[in-house]
Amino acid sequence: MRLLPAVLIALAVAACAPARLERIAEKQRRAAVSPTDLHRALEGAQDAAAKRALGEWLAGAPRGESTVDGYTVRFHQGGEGIYAADYFDRLEPASRYKVTGLAHHQVDGIGIPLTGYRENRHRQAIERWYPPEAITRAVTAVAVRKGAREIEIRLHDRLKTESIMLAGKRQTLAGDFTVPWTAMLEHTRPLAQSGITAVIRKKSLRESGFALVEEYDPKRTPVICIHGLFSTPLAWAELTNELWADPAIRSRYQVWHYLYPTNAPALYSARIMRGQLDELRKHLDPEGDDPAMRRSVVIAHSNGGLLAKSLAVDPRDAFWDAVFTRPLSSLDLTHDERRTLDEAFYWKPRTHVDRVIFCSVPFRGSNWANSWLGRFGQRFVAQDDRFQDFFRGIEKKNPGMLQPDYESLTRGKVTSLIALSPKQRSMEIFDRLPLVKGTAGHVITGSRDLFVAPSSSSLPGAESSFEVPAGHGSFHHSQAIEEIKRILLLPEAR
Repeated sequence: MRLLPAVLIALAVAACAPARLERIAEKQRRAAVSPTDLHRALEGAQDAAAKRALGEWLAGAPRGESTVDGYTVRFHQGGEGIYAADYFDRLEPASRYKVTGLAHHQVDGIGIPLTGYRENRHRQAIERWYPPEAITRAVTAVAVRKGAREIEIRLHDRLKTESIMLAGKRQTLAGDFTVPWTAMLEHTRPLAQSGITAVIRKKSLRESGFALVEEYDPKRTPVICIHGLFSTPLAWAELTNELWADPAIRSRYQVWHYLYPTNAPALYSARIMRGQLDELRKHLDPEGDDPAMRRSVVIAHSNGGLLAKSLAVDPRDAFWDAVFTRPLSSLDLTHDERRTLDEAFYWKPRTHVDRVIFCSVPFRGSNWANSWLGRFGQRFVAQDDRFQDFFRGIEKKNPGMLQPDYESLTRGKVTSLIALSPKQRSMEIFDRLPLVKGTAGHVITGSRDLFVAPSSSSLPGAESSFEVPAGHGSFHHSQAIEEIKRILLLPEAR
């Protein structure tokens, strides 16, 4: 019995990348700044002392017009790639902190790297799709001379802007990508705990949904990251940090995370995810003409890979004929019930999905689910009642509608662990469905994976397969991260 906690801990370790900030002593910071440094910064000086002085002033500066050392200082009103000063509740120099738990990625250049903090109170409609814990942004502030004694402060979105024209020449912006990201991660302790609790609780602490971890950009391709069993989007903390550190990738892609409770069967969670993705895309691009919406890349780990695969297959009658004894059209259903069943069994592949990177995915199930340890663990996995309640409701009106193999949909226990058994008919059907033409599949596996065997993690027709010396958390390995970067820089699959 002691093995179960060990297994859960192993999975949790594979899924998490903890990080934190350590504040540099205020006395040490202030000692490095002289009274004349701020004046020199407003004059255009870009040495370290001048930058520190301007950064410290910005942290406490009024957001309107102010007078500093004889200069009138105003903030840019905001625009493409530039934040309005009042967007943030707080600005703080990134240089105030050291990072532990993640590689600290910085870029030298002009301007002062800052962290912009904004409490997510849904002041804008899009904030429904930003992390509820906090909104943080990598900002680079630049002081621009507008007149003899006038200075404009521009708060550049560093993920969108690599360089600017200043003093007649193009110059690279300084940047810190890791401190702002770690600042957000420090607000997510309850989310970290929910990786395990979401499996053993009937109701999740947080509802499933997408989180855009940077400002939406209508020009850059989404990279959609889907976590695995016993996990949360925090699994992608390290990879997100590494993708933002690569100028070729951050100029081409934006990162989205998806959260789902991992106690329900993957195909049930996949239906909810597809609907939420459609809703998000419609919200972001109601006119349907954003370049970003033409193409998506999905990176998925373990059980999340089954959700991801559902975006790129066409099931037709495969699942319906296996589950039901009668056609959909002959069942007594409400409009909403019919629509739910149609999307659950006859869904259409999402044609915008260009590539899917599958990391340690059990396409043919996991023998661990059938072992005594897996059977013991199933006692602790909470069932999502919404799943069975739906089928119980429609079976009352349509007795005899289920094939014998699927009578458990209305009685017995149906969970994510049970659904991962290689003996499950649904796993066999899903495994036989190929990726649709136009969507490329890539496989990354760990040579020391104790949960998913090589025979289960392979994908027929994959464009590439790559093994790293790692366990189930293969995507954390440095070689896997480099492989993901290589795939992201490939031409479109279509």
